[in-house]
Amino acid sequence: MSETPTISIVIPAYEAAGTIAEAVGSALSQDPPPHQVIVADDGSGDGLEEALAPFPPARVSLLRLSHAGVSASRNAACRDASGEFVLFLDADDLLLPGKLAALGRLGRERPDLDILATDLWFELDGRRSGRFGEANAFPVEAEQRRTILERCFVAQPAIRRSRLLALGGFDESLRTGEDWDCLLRLVLDGSVAGFDDAPLAVYRIHGDSLTSSRADTFRDRARVLEKALANPSLRPGERAFAEQMLAIQRARAALGEAQAAVAEDRRDVRRRGLALARASGGSPRDRVCGLGLFAGPAFLRPWLGRRLGGPSQLSRRLPAMEAKK
Repeated sequence: MSETPTISIVIPAYEAAGTIAEAVGSALSQDPPPHQVIVADDGSGDGLEEALAPFPPARVSLLRLSHAGVSASRNAACRDASGEFVLFLDADDLLLPGKLAALGRLGRERPDLDILATDLWFELDGRRSGRFGEANAFPVEAEQRRTILERCFVAQPAIRRSRLLALGGFDESLRTGEDWDCLLRLVLDGSVAGFDDAPLAVYRIHGDSLTSSRADTFRDRARVLEKALANPSLRPGERAFAEQMLAIQRARAALGEAQAAVAEDRRDVRRRGLALARASGGSPRDRVCGLGLFAGPAFLRPWLGRRLGGPSQLSRRLPAMEAKK
């Protein structure tokens, strides 16, 4: 049994004056308390400093940065942090009582772990709507390398700081999917994750974010898998599975583009339909609907668009880690 690791909490914030106090308060109320709390201000102009005024500087550090995105804010704060692990908390999310205690137990009982996580609640527009672990089963250690090529199997983890820095932190070129990319690189490089199945955080999803920029999200996921295929740590037996997952993400991007083209009555509907029909990773139904968009009469397009699946179907395909970005 080793000592309990120290955990720094990093909260990237951009125009988050309305939610930051609740997030910081949930971090400071942990027992045991965090090693430190760092708010990384990504060039906000909405009075973030005033929102943090109730918290003494000795307990909450404010790191001011130029606006460069959430990954850049995380990386800068990680370099400034001094805890053995860094927990990244979104500025509109919450830690529930017991979160750091559970992570500390994991780290103490399994000092070989580089990724520590608990389950969490989804909150959709103010109402709890299930748990991350219900839709994203945590894999046993032997299955983690394969599973990370399919999906991000932990949310809001604490990551060993030295390992994160050694691998270059978060990819600042990705608009979405940077969490998955980061964890994928860690796992392929030999890091192991541990999980406590108690829901000890709240991850907030906003209804309008579930349906926005789906195609962009899936294109970013395809980029993550393209990077994985070029990763020298990828084992020969994992390559075929990674290629299969890449085909699926490309097909989902084509699906999102086709549905958006139909919904917006765009001139590129036929081209998007053909791309969907030709996507090897798509479902037979999606390919047939794509062919219909390409070759069928225009009056069928609204019906085919509905057949491609409404927002609820597509939102279920979005891992919650990326749903609000």
